Amino acid sequence: MALHSDKRRQLLAALAVELGRPLSHTSLVHRLWDEEPPPSALTSLYSHVSHLRALLRRAGRAAGTESPGEVPTIDTRSHTYTLRADPQLIDWQRYLDLSQRAGLLAGNGQDHQARTVLSRAEELWGGEPLAGLPGDWARTTRATMADQRFATTLQRIELDLRIGRHHELIPELAALREDRPTDERLAGHLMTALHAAGRQADALAVYPAVVRLLRAHLGTDPGEELTRLHRLMLNGEPLPGTPGRVELVRAADSPAEAAAPASGAPGRHRMIGRRDDLRRVLPGAAARGGVVTVSAILGMPGVGKTTLALHAADLMREHFPEGYVHLNLRAHVGNQPPLTPEATGALLLRRLGVPATTIPLDADEVFALCVETLSTRRAVLVLDDAANASQIRPLLPPAPAALVIVTSRQRLAELPGSRPVFLDVLPVDDAVALFTDLVGPERSADRDRVVEIVNRCGLLPLAIELAASRLRARPSWTLDHLARRLSRRGRLAEIRSGSDSIARAFEVSYQYLPANQRSAFRLLGLYPGPDFGVHAAAALLGRTVDETDQVLEALLNCHLLIEISPERYQLHDLLRDFAVALGVEEDLRESSVDRLLRFALSAADQADHLLYPRRSRAELLIGHQLHDPEALLADLAMDSAESARTWLEAEIATLIALAAHAHRAGHAETGARLAHVLAGHLDAEAYWSEAQDMHRTAAALWRSEANDLQEAWALSDLGATLANASQYEHAVEALERSLALARREGDPDATANALGLLGRLRWNQSRLHEALALQEEVLAIRVEQEDQLNAARCLANIGILHRSVGNSEAAQTAYESALPCARDFNDRVLELRILNNLGELHSSSGRHSEARSTFERILEIGDGLMPPVDLSVVRVNLAGTLRIPAELDRALSLHQAALSTFREVGSVRYESDGLNSLGQTLSSARRHKEALDQHATALRLARSIGAAREEAAALRGLGRCEAELGNTAAARAHLTAAIHLAEQVDIADEAALARSALADLKPKSSYNLHH
Repeated sequence: MALHSDKRRQLLAALAVELGRPLSHTSLVHRLWDEEPPPSALTSLYSHVSHLRALLRRAGRAAGTESPGEVPTIDTRSHTYTLRADPQLIDWQRYLDLSQRAGLLAGNGQDHQARTVLSRAEELWGGEPLAGLPGDWARTTRATMADQRFATTLQRIELDLRIGRHHELIPELAALREDRPTDERLAGHLMTALHAAGRQADALAVYPAVVRLLRAHLGTDPGEELTRLHRLMLNGEPLPGTPGRVELVRAADSPAEAAAPASGAPGRHRMIGRRDDLRRVLPGAAARGGVVTVSAILGMPGVGKTTLALHAADLMREHFPEGYVHLNLRAHVGNQPPLTPEATGALLLRRLGVPATTIPLDADEVFALCVETLSTRRAVLVLDDAANASQIRPLLPPAPAALVIVTSRQRLAELPGSRPVFLDVLPVDDAVALFTDLVGPERSADRDRVVEIVNRCGLLPLAIELAASRLRARPSWTLDHLARRLSRRGRLAEIRSGSDSIARAFEVSYQYLPANQRSAFRLLGLYPGPDFGVHAAAALLGRTVDETDQVLEALLNCHLLIEISPERYQLHDLLRDFAVALGVEEDLRESSVDRLLRFALSAADQADHLLYPRRSRAELLIGHQLHDPEALLADLAMDSAESARTWLEAEIATLIALAAHAHRAGHAETGARLAHVLAGHLDAEAYWSEAQDMHRTAAALWRSEANDLQEAWALSDLGATLANASQYEHAVEALERSLALARREGDPDATANALGLLGRLRWNQSRLHEALALQEEVLAIRVEQEDQLNAARCLANIGILHRSVGNSEAAQTAYESALPCARDFNDRVLELRILNNLGELHSSSGRHSEARSTFERILEIGDGLMPPVDLSVVRVNLAGTLRIPAELDRALSLHQAALSTFREVGSVRYESDGLNSLGQTLSSARRHKEALDQHATALRLARSIGAAREEAAALRGLGRCEAELGNTAAARAHLTAAIHLAEQVDIADEAALARSALADLKPKSSYNLHH
């Protein structure tokens, strides 16, 4: 089966490597495009899967495979793809299977049989795996496969040693050692083979060579196993066999397993979850024969750093048997200063058993003795709550033999050779398991309430432990009672137990901040959005961008801030509450919030003008802008439509929150103007639910202030949003009042805007002649204003209406008049919308090839330009031009992607239209019963919002399906109802289609088609 596309080869490889396992669409996108997939990645993925399915079917037919079970298939379920195939068809799966079978045989003492099976496995290895495939996933998978091959090779070598093939192994082992000269297992196997072959001198010579290499490259000596093997050879003692392998400590696979202590450990440090974090702390620690990287566990107060460190130490004690030390370095004890480096060193030496009388007094000598001791001592050290890297750096050798685990609220970037492990809050399931473990299953049976409680605790382990301890100490309390207490304002005061509290843990970190950072931390607690960038923070703090960047980095380094993406920050919920509780002076609060809102309004206004340069809107008066915007706005570098889109996409959730906050904080007019400035983007990106609240609040404000013109604009914004959300009655009410106010004020732009929106709404309601009259009135105003671009937009809408009433010639004239203007003004979105309308005209006229090429071109260049709803409309249109059943898979993928968008944004009308189109596709594939279901759902949705066009189309679709299924009476009833409805509201094109379907209807005996 020839695959000429790298992406399809990579997709097939990804599915084959994970044979039988579902892979999510998101996972596959990242395997094909790494961390920066294009906006069209999902659509491309659907296309690649469709092509692979077709190729697999053709390959099956060419191979003479008739049975469906014998042909590899790609199954779809719940946004995943799974390759179903015989594992024997895939070399990698056969290799793994043979390796596993060999291991079972060897475990049962059947060495010769196991050796035969491994020989068959090695015959499958025919060069570099996934050869020629680009990207991170292919590179990582190749490395994983190479590691697996090496492990299997070692397995086979061990069998050969037991069987006695010593002479044959010597050349192979020597060659392998050239690639892995410091691998102690290979060295041990080579020494054993040489010794068994009678070459004792050569065998003994391997060991000093390994010692030199390890010391030169890794700064360590060989591990105990290889040293013991060498000693046995020197003493002429019998060898016990191949050197034993030191196993990695495997992180637990379940919370219960993670909680179990290691063998011989006291089990004091029980832990729930953190399996992935544990793997990051411990990978390879025991297997490197003494070269152990320092693990630095970092995170905010209360996140569980100490618990993880002590649990990891307990697991590793049997592998590091020469000592166990836990030192609290006291960075955040509060009433005691942190330990100095020399005090830490002296205490560490005493805990390791060095006699106090032999510990030097000179600091440098203490450091030298620590370095010497930790270079050779296989001990476990937990250095807890470090203040900074300088507190522990002098104590550590370049390559310690000890396992050293450091915890800190600081980042410790200056600690050489350390592996940072940043702890986040717990996943919900682990948080629930922790709470349940602490209070007992009988008091935590209501999982929903426990989830609420742990979320109120911010998923922070310390907070969860304190809340659980409080519940446990109050037998009369229920989960409901605790949840209610945690839902109050001032929940920090509720997260306590005895003298311990979460606020106290935060306070210790806060007290160690210098004054400027404490002030910034308190002010950041005022920020109303979910996250913030440097410029918004600079506006709030009243500092320059450079000054703000420095203070944010300082707060980040001590884990009082979270950086969720480059230069985008967030306060943990409980830290935000703590910052708010600390308080800000009233005057400072007022000036800071005012600065932030003016910055947000000025920046959003600039973004709106760049991204929607000729949108109908009220202009922002100078008095409402930032007093001195140059410095902050200039530093934003927002100078193009693309940069404006990037900024809005990052800030939109925060801007929505700011608009709401402005009304609550006494800046209602700024909030109302911010809502209007954002209206274009909220509409284009389908933030319809949020926009409704913003525009409704703005309209109420302007009405209370008797500002009719601003109320007219706010009501237009509200009406557009309501219409998009298919709430037609409320939309009509808002738009009619907007129109009346705009006319009373004599503002032609506001009037034309309200008329245009009302015209679009009437089209949605299938009141076509009324809609056409409204749009023609808009056109007259735009022509009088000499507003060519908005006149072109109006012509595009008029074209849609002409097509709907059956006047295709007038529709084409309108489109062709509007298109050059869109191009002259470089309005790509309008241009692509008009091209889509022309494509629909081609399709309805039977020019499917021309329509298809138009839709394909729009999707190719429109991704990232057009709003998501518009792109989904084009996908539905394209699906309608595909050849069915030959291209059924692609058509269904297009429909599914479009319907997902329509449902996500809440557009009932578009969803109904999409379901009707999907029904037509299924019917063309002779899957009439499935098509019937889609049309029935479309009918219900259309009737729920009064969308007559979609209702008539659904009735027509039901009629055609019933006819194909042999239910002539039902078919006739549906088609007659479709004709009556379409004629009643004068939808000429839909009425013609229904009449044609009725004319084709012939009496049939009842029968069912196979589909």
